[in-house]
Amino acid sequence: MKNLNESDVLRQRMLLDLKWKKLLRLAKWFRFVPFIKFVLANGSLVLGLADKNSDFDVLVGVREGRIFAARYFLNLIFSILRARRLDDEKDSSPDKLCFNHFVTPVTYHREGLNEFGAELYRNLVPLYGDEKNVREFLEANLEYGIRPEMNILDLRYSNTKPNLFARFLEWFLSGFLGNFIEKKIAEPIARRRLQKYLSRKPIKDRVIVSERELEFHFQLQ
Repeated sequence: MKNLNESDVLRQRMLLDLKWKKLLRLAKWFRFVPFIKFVLANGSLVLGLADKNSDFDVLVGVREGRIFAARYFLNLIFSILRARRLDDEKDSSPDKLCFNHFVTPVTYHREGLNEFGAELYRNLVPLYGDEKNVREFLEANLEYGIRPEMNILDLRYSNTKPNLFARFLEWFLSGFLGNFIEKKIAEPIARRRLQKYLSRKPIKDRVIVSERELEFHFQLQ
């Protein structure tokens, strides 16, 4: 990386401030989405390496048994807001949310992170969710040098809870109807669409599609 002069450093700080303001405005909408336990900012932004074309990578913790439904609700709401990344081409979606990793409690722990991945996890910034849920995820990955109290004390974290709309949907879809939608509609449709989408990728870096975890990180030719 080239050495930055004082003017370059100032411009980068201003860019990062602007990026964070945009992301935090979008984060207010997470409380409308049912079945989400927490959302953590991830990627280049948390490392201070974002440029003007960078999108907003987030890691989403969801309730077990509702991972596909939660993903569809997220996609719907942020598509309406025109704030969701729609492709994985480099620099194609500045300031759009990239939902590339969903976890449930049984997949909170991430094994085998390299040095870069560990650095990302140490710098995760909570954007949304109850502190108990955020802390549970962070403490599942203490081996990477995470200090949960430091992440939780970040002033960008507002410890927001679901609003009435999200709580109603969680109640309404908590039983048989929710199970039917998840297992018979949301999951089969998602698996078919994802399989078709992934089949067009020449190289797959880390791709997981299961009822416990969804992750899409591509390393394209």
